[in-house]
Amino acid sequence: MTYSANTSTFRPRITLFWRLFLSLLLTILLTSILSIVVERILVEKALTARMEAQIEQLLIKRQEMATALQAGDFASVRQMYREDRRLMSQIRVYNEQGAIIFPRYRDQADRQDGRQAMPRAPMHPMPSMPAMPNVAAAPALDHHRSDDTASMSNNTRNPYWQSMMAQRTIADPEMRPELADKTIALSDGQSVIIQLRPHLRFADVVALQRNNFSVRLLLIILFSVLVCVWLSRTLTQRMRRVQHAVHRMIAGDYQADTQLAKMGDDELGLLAKDVAKLSRRLAESELARKQMLSDISHELRSPLARLDVATELTRDFAPNANRYLDRIDKESARMNELIEQIIHIQSLQMQQYTTDNVENDWVDVSEIISEIGQDVCFEFQHKNVHWHWQPPTLQSTVKGNQEQLHSALENVIRNAFMHTAAGSTVIAEIKPAKIDGKKPAIQIRIIDEGGGVADEDLQRIFQPFVRLDSARHRDTGGYGLGLAIVHAVVLAHKGQIDVYNRLDGVQGLIVQIVLPIEI
Repeated sequence: MTYSANTSTFRPRITLFWRLFLSLLLTILLTSILSIVVERILVEKALTARMEAQIEQLLIKRQEMATALQAGDFASVRQMYREDRRLMSQIRVYNEQGAIIFPRYRDQADRQDGRQAMPRAPMHPMPSMPAMPNVAAAPALDHHRSDDTASMSNNTRNPYWQSMMAQRTIADPEMRPELADKTIALSDGQSVIIQLRPHLRFADVVALQRNNFSVRLLLIILFSVLVCVWLSRTLTQRMRRVQHAVHRMIAGDYQADTQLAKMGDDELGLLAKDVAKLSRRLAESELARKQMLSDISHELRSPLARLDVATELTRDFAPNANRYLDRIDKESARMNELIEQIIHIQSLQMQQYTTDNVENDWVDVSEIISEIGQDVCFEFQHKNVHWHWQPPTLQSTVKGNQEQLHSALENVIRNAFMHTAAGSTVIAEIKPAKIDGKKPAIQIRIIDEGGGVADEDLQRIFQPFVRLDSARHRDTGGYGLGLAIVHAVVLAHKGQIDVYNRLDGVQGLIVQIVLPIEI
């Protein structure tokens, strides 16, 4: 929990642990409630359908029983009870005093081993009694109904008994007038009351709920999977944003993502804020380093300029020292050239962090390579190097700085001619490509047949002032800044550059440059 100094209220901070814990707990609760509700709905629908079918059967049986009673055919009534005891047990017949006439089942001994029922004494006609209104029997019948209601009211918390109560609601005579008690006049002048008591067996209700277990399990799994996918996507999206920022810093882009500071106050949000602070600190440090190097380069120009003036004045007063003065002029010129290249690299590296570049133009890379190829072929004609280049038919126009791209490509192609063996071949080719698998781009490859570079030195080849003995010798000149300038130019144009040795059985080096294009 954190406390704000500007206000007098506490602002709770929910950590990532508690967010995950509460999310999973809420998922379990919602899943349980949803599965119970859905299961209850399905069970009630199934109960309603079964009760409706059973009520239809009871109404048909009641009509058959009423016909048999009116005709005095008690044998047919007893046969009906014997044939379908489960269904007929829901039909009761009362006399005018409220005593149960049917169902009357055989003794236990008669039910064992399927033995035949013992002969019963014939049923004598009921003695004549004064006629009683139907309402007189109502208290006795209501007593039978109230007993069942009382026995079930104590179990209302049990879900099975709640299903039984739902059955009673479906079979309520007030809701279903056709289920009301029906009075039948017998042939001897007496009357009986047929009462329907539709219900499902407890085992059937339990079976229905067990049948819906698969549906309940499916709902639990489905809802849990959806919530887990949502949680996973939310967490992975935040992690990928932090990971993307770290990868940018690894690639040398230290610009901070402003959205990292808005990822919350949990552990992952605090980590994102720390990464944003680290990114800003690295960017400031890198800018300070480059600015210092640039300032040093500019400061070196002044003494070199004064040295040039002093050298010229010395020529007038000491003509015999021209040999030494020429040496001073040569080294001073080399120093000036080195300073110019350092300043050039710093300006290119600073260009990576600018969003608007007013010097950008449409540049035809294929035309630049053709022009450079003609120049280097003339310059290195003494080595008899074969230049293999076929201008492509695909679009090779990029948006960038004409002078910078020309300088970078010339440096790469000139190095290939310089370090390749005499009488060998230098190949240049352009192919379509993608940057990060999304942005359209062109891939430029310069392939030579030189000595190649040791694998452990491949990543160092783009660093300033790096001169590899296996790649170049002291007598070739240079300061080890050529490929560093190429690297800075490519990055300034939002491209990618890589170098690796040939794998086709020929010893040599491949420089691969990928530049984005606009379609």
